[in-house]
Amino acid sequence: MAHFNKYLWLHIFIFSFGFAVSGQAQEFRLRAHHIFWKNQEAGTDREIDFGRGVAAKILGKYPLLRDERKVKYISQIGTGITAQLGRPELRYYFGILETDEINAFAVPGGYIFVTMGALKLMRNEAQLAGVLAHELAHVGQKHIVRKLKLQSTDSSLTSGIAQVLGSSTLASKIALERLNDLAFKMLMEEGLSKEDEEDADQKALEMLITLGYDPHSYLNYLQSLKPHLAQGGAEVLSKTHPTIEFRYRSLKEFISRHQLDNIQGKKNEKRFKKIMAKS
Repeated sequence: MAHFNKYLWLHIFIFSFGFAVSGQAQEFRLRAHHIFWKNQEAGTDREIDFGRGVAAKILGKYPLLRDERKVKYISQIGTGITAQLGRPELRYYFGILETDEINAFAVPGGYIFVTMGALKLMRNEAQLAGVLAHELAHVGQKHIVRKLKLQSTDSSLTSGIAQVLGSSTLASKIALERLNDLAFKMLMEEGLSKEDEEDADQKALEMLITLGYDPHSYLNYLQSLKPHLAQGGAEVLSKTHPTIEFRYRSLKEFISRHQLDNIQGKKNEKRFKKIMAKS
């Protein structure tokens, strides 16, 4: 995948078209936690469809950058990571959000976004790869899916959230919209657990080492976030993630525990700066 498929994004917006919820419809919202996912294969399909709706909400808040060169570059780096370490049942899509807010988002089903604010702060390709790897780890570990209990976590057919997709009933449509709202709120306000963020950071570091990137560049990027968080340049990030001190200390302990201190790798600084400088 070299760049965004325009039909995909059209489909995203059609799929996520909002459903008016009246007072009478409130009862349907309550049913979302009482119907289950039938099996793992269906769960993956539903995760992808669910993710389209959440991605559309993000695109309702931030416009996509229409710079084909930059988008292609981000997609190539991201696809290179997924080819080695992604979930084979997913097709991943990468986009750049045209905002100075410093952040990146992972949406269930394989939709990954990074903001221009974050890209402007980066100094090399290893840092970009680290941020993308962190987001891909969220998708790979199904952190949002598991937090919302969108699929069964055991063999029981009575666990998990509602089977809200694949049905045209009003109850299913409203339940789906409710789940989209919950996931969007999680991305913008509540965040995941410290444990999930720590897990994503550690797996990002593992991905960088596996792909021959300099893992310490990712730690340097985290450190560079501190003044911007203090100045309010990453408002959503500060609300939804653990402190930089926690994340940095956790990664340093991970590096020390696994004796990774002396590992170095490629940074591809010139290529990164050349592409990011193009308008």
